[in-house]
Amino acid sequence: MLETVFISKKLLGKFSVSQKNPLALSCEKITQIPRSYSTTQIKSATENILLTNIEENILPEIVTKSIEYLLKDLFIQMHQTGLYNRQFKLWKSLAKINSISVFRLQRGLFKKCDLNTCIVDFFIDPKHPCISVIIDENKNTSEFMLCLKKVIRTSNLNRLKGVFYFVHCIPDETFITRLKFDTNAFDPISKYESILLKTNDVRLNVIGYKEEGNKYNFKYVYPEVKSIKTEEAITIH
Repeated sequence: MLETVFISKKLLGKFSVSQKNPLALSCEKITQIPRSYSTTQIKSATENILLTNIEENILPEIVTKSIEYLLKDLFIQMHQTGLYNRQFKLWKSLAKINSISVFRLQRGLFKKCDLNTCIVDFFIDPKHPCISVIIDENKNTSEFMLCLKKVIRTSNLNRLKGVFYFVHCIPDETFITRLKFDTNAFDPISKYESILLKTNDVRLNVIGYKEEGNKYNFKYVYPEVKSIKTEEAITIH
């Protein structure tokens, strides 16, 4: 764990999350009776989300696109595949997010060097993030464990419901096997819950991404949900 001592976070920006029309259907309401709503209704609720850059700082585009993907596309995707049943607390938290903070990871004690990784914290309670997102701009997974340890060590694990890891590649089978051991995926009952070992309730989800022109393609990678919906990449313009 000593290596994480030399890793710090530099604040890059903040977002507020609200509804464009407060009277329209919200994602939070959908989570109260999820089986009562169609995909069309859920999409309408996600389109009602208003994401505001509070400080108006210029952020890496992948940060904004990843946030939009989680709050909108993945929220729908989890409902379509039934994954929300196994990760209900995480899915419900996504629907209640009201603020987001973006950080750049740095390495060093006195002389700090920016890393190619951002941490994005999602809040319901302003004191403790309920979801942390690791956005790895390296085209490999070599920094994953270091970043994950940093998130786990600096979070209140009683409040943290999930970690999302965005990686700039499609992880290989060796990495996926490692994830299986880290989340007890060999249990056929709990494998879709994807709970990190040594935590009570922190779920891990992995998304691969790539750039194609001015578009980002996101592909849900882990846990491995066998569905047409999850095997196709989702494009955000």
